[in-house]
Amino acid sequence: MDKFIFLKNSKLKREYENLFQSLKNVKNALKENKPEKVPEFLNQFMFFLVDYFNKEENLMKEFKYPDLEFHKRDHQLINKKLEYFFVKSDIQRLDLSCELIELLENLLIDHVNTFDKTFNLYLNIKIDSLTEFLSKEAFFDTLQDFINKAKEKLIEDIALIVLEIEDYSLLSLTLGAEITDLLLKDFSLFLREYFHKPNIIFGKYKENQILIILLNYNFLEIIEFLEDLVDKVKNFKFKTSNQTIHLNISIGVALYPHDGDEAFKLLKSAEIALQIAKREGRNKWVFFDSKFLKELEKLNRIKTLLERAIRERLVIPYIQPIFDTHNLTIIGGEVLIRILDEKKNIISAGTFIKHAYELGYIEDLEALLTEEINKDEILKLFKNKYIFINKSVNSYNKAFFVSEELKLWKEIAKTHEIFSIFEITESSIINFLDVFQIISSETKTERIGIAIDDFGSGYASFTSLLKVDPKFLKIDGNLIRQINKSKKCYNIVKGIVSIAKDLGIKTIAEFVENREIAEALKNLNVDLFQSFYFCKPLSVEEFKNLIS
Repeated sequence: MDKFIFLKNSKLKREYENLFQSLKNVKNALKENKPEKVPEFLNQFMFFLVDYFNKEENLMKEFKYPDLEFHKRDHQLINKKLEYFFVKSDIQRLDLSCELIELLENLLIDHVNTFDKTFNLYLNIKIDSLTEFLSKEAFFDTLQDFINKAKEKLIEDIALIVLEIEDYSLLSLTLGAEITDLLLKDFSLFLREYFHKPNIIFGKYKENQILIILLNYNFLEIIEFLEDLVDKVKNFKFKTSNQTIHLNISIGVALYPHDGDEAFKLLKSAEIALQIAKREGRNKWVFFDSKFLKELEKLNRIKTLLERAIRERLVIPYIQPIFDTHNLTIIGGEVLIRILDEKKNIISAGTFIKHAYELGYIEDLEALLTEEINKDEILKLFKNKYIFINKSVNSYNKAFFVSEELKLWKEIAKTHEIFSIFEITESSIINFLDVFQIISSETKTERIGIAIDDFGSGYASFTSLLKVDPKFLKIDGNLIRQINKSKKCYNIVKGIVSIAKDLGIKTIAEFVENREIAEALKNLNVDLFQSFYFCKPLSVEEFKNLIS
């Protein structure tokens, strides 16, 4: 037995142990001169050998091991050798010697080692070592097999699910690769324990993606599974030495044959559905719809447009003037982003800004826009005027970066005699309120400040305003549009303006679409207008001509 190296990942550990223990019992009976025990132990050995060979063959069939026939022939050869040994040996006269048993033992050790090493090597290709789910290749072979059986009417329904763990890169960055691997391993075990059924098959796909096949689930059962899956994941906890991690997921679902009649087509549909689910928010699931293809094509076009704009620095500023409501003098303007396409056509933000956020390009675009704004020919246009600059804040790192930018703009404002205002959405202020409370200390000077955008959209309270100390409130456009149609909207705007004046905060109304709205806002003492009704966004040259 010393020559036998038992591999820890073996699927047949118990069978190995039984087989070689029975041989050891035969050898001990021979050494102790107890011939009456030898037939009993030999019968045990033969029973365990048959059991081992059967389990080995079943395992090879289960995992579609390509050398099954070779090992079957090896089993037959070993059985013939055993027959030869036992026919020649007279057990009662102890002609069955310890040497013969050792020869038999060595024969089996060679076989077991050969099978165990080659089979485990094969499993390393078929089974993902971290999750112990099927590897990507094995999963798609399995999925295609099921599809082939469905075509023969042997299986009724197949659903393919792509599950993605959100913020995985951030987890890996903050926890480290080793802890993140443990998290994924623990999560995979969690899924196997809760959804351990023969008609549910798991596979590992990309770094943060898991594949699931549901067999013979009708549509309502799939819905129930998805709801159960999301609920279970919400309850999943992974504890490190100093924190407890909760996961968020997104799920895309595709159904055979409606969304694809081959494995690769079904996967493509499920991946498209996943992208839509990610855009809808955390812990959402979406079934594939053919209309998504057009949406995906549009997204890919915009992605190409944004990547070229960033790579070739095709970002240009436009400026929308901001007017005093009482005398319509221009007090400054908001700098808006535009990009150029391959034909140098100007593309407005409405075409791409939402996708820039989704695709993670907004920070690069803002950085390029800031470079353009910082040019002297633009800054001098705002001498003794307000320049409003949009800043996206979707993380604590970005919030702290904005704090550093404010310090920089404090010097720029002083040097160029301008008033610099960072425009930040109400939701961002609330999400990172503690950081903006610190930032507010940077905005005590006259020439630097914060404007809260979309105020009244449902996130903030005036209590939070006192903590942030903004210089401007941009009232939510939906309220402005409805001010003459909805008494509720009118009263909300009236309340915002009244409290803002008491706090010394100026109010700005966007989306003033006609004279009637403008008059209503003027009567409510809104301080400033910014809208297409008064002036559309202008190129730098057009803005220069307007103010001169």
